[in-house]
Amino acid sequence: MRALLVTPIQEGSGETITMLHVGENLVARGHAIRFLASPLARGFLEGRFGDAVRPLGGDGAENRRLWDATLREFRPDVVVFADYPWMPLPKGCVPLAAEPGWVESLDDLDACLVTLDHFGFAQRAMNVFSGPPHLSLHYHAFSAIPSRMRILLPCPMHEPGPVDGRKGECFRYWDVPLGIPGAARRETRARYLAREDDLLVFHPVPSWAWRSAEATQLPYYDVLPEILDYYFGDLPRPVTIVSVNNGRLLAPRAGSQVRIVNLPPIPTEQFEALLFSADLVTTENKVSIAMGKAICGLQPCAALKNSYRVLELMDRLEGPLRDVVLAMERRRLGSIYPYEVFPTGMGDVLEEIILYRGNSLTDAFWDCEVFGGEPSRAALRRYLTDPSTRAELRARQQVYLQKLRQVGDSAQVLEALVEEHRGGR
Repeated sequence: MRALLVTPIQEGSGETITMLHVGENLVARGHAIRFLASPLARGFLEGRFGDAVRPLGGDGAENRRLWDATLREFRPDVVVFADYPWMPLPKGCVPLAAEPGWVESLDDLDACLVTLDHFGFAQRAMNVFSGPPHLSLHYHAFSAIPSRMRILLPCPMHEPGPVDGRKGECFRYWDVPLGIPGAARRETRARYLAREDDLLVFHPVPSWAWRSAEATQLPYYDVLPEILDYYFGDLPRPVTIVSVNNGRLLAPRAGSQVRIVNLPPIPTEQFEALLFSADLVTTENKVSIAMGKAICGLQPCAALKNSYRVLELMDRLEGPLRDVVLAMERRRLGSIYPYEVFPTGMGDVLEEIILYRGNSLTDAFWDCEVFGGEPSRAALRRYLTDPSTRAELRARQQVYLQKLRQVGDSAQVLEALVEEHRGGR
């Protein structure tokens, strides 16, 4: 089988990393692959796949010529997009889908057409705000995918089993549980901790999140070090928070008992080493593919969210966290608002899209109110240090992993789709 894998996304690495694992699955089963990859994606793929990676760039007409040439020369049995719904949008992907006649030409391809659907945007046409809906008018208008295009549902993050109303085939791309060798874990921890039994918290921030917060002048990341100091500052063991962001996002506070290390985007191997070496993984991105990977490594995970408006928090909070909320509102009116995924909001979207409907993954991490005060403070500390709390969460994670083991890997599912396509021609 010959598989053409298209990785066009320019903001955020999660979809590309999934496709990297899809490529590894296909190669391991003896299939031939080619990538058409954005500049961002090439940084992840070229080290693994070398000459199989062909460059998509900023010129739509040139991308179309490369697309046509690759189809003629490689003659793929299957074309897999990561993720197709993003391709027609004016930002975030290299230009190709907007080229005259390109979308219509897909109907003439003899190959099986497939898209990954990480979040549920391939299920039907929908509109989603790309920033805080009360502060930004920017939104993504996702069109319906071509009628004959099949859908692959990466697990994680999807429920690895039937879900009412959901279209697509589940697949896994790892044998679980994940992890790294003990020596690699010790080496990673020693790089950031003074002593092995100090506490390491990992905090990945996708580029689209800090860019959106910056564009809308939200001060959340400016005050996050103060929030983290409130939650972790006086634990008996020192806490180091390693945040992968733009390399400077979280400014360490003078006198803070929590040490903050900012890192720019790092290679996949280093990212995974931190992910599987941490005592706790935290993220404001509840749909984070990295969090799904951490869950597959049985790592305690906390998704930071906010369910309250500013007046509600004024009634609920006291002390330093109340001061933080007031300071945020003074700097930018509307900084405090309910969200499931910062800074986009997504509360209504998570109800609308298929991702977390009937999904046992939601039991495998803890939803943490970032402005939750003492209850959040106590719970975060338990998830970081209390053996029984951590064991209870791992037991729920094992439920998801047991279901995940029952579905085929990406190569197996693609083989079945191609065989079905050939039989239906």
